[in-house]
Amino acid sequence: MSLENFMMKLFVESVNAMDSNEWHWPDSWNMLKKQQFLNQSMSYAEKNELYEQCIIIKKIQTDLETA
Repeated sequence: MSLENFMMKLFVESVNAMDSNEWHWPDSWNMLKKQQFLNQSMSYAEKNELYEQCIIIKKIQTDLETA
């Protein structure tokens, strides 16, 4: 498996884990850090046409904005 494929697989599994109740933000992250992380994650997902992960990221962004 190439490094690029490994990184994409790791990204997909990580974002999928964010869609569970067991996942939590790191305690040290403020709102800005969370938004930056989600924006960068969305860019990567869109660039690599990972549309299921885009949906998960968008849901988390919406939840964060309404919290």
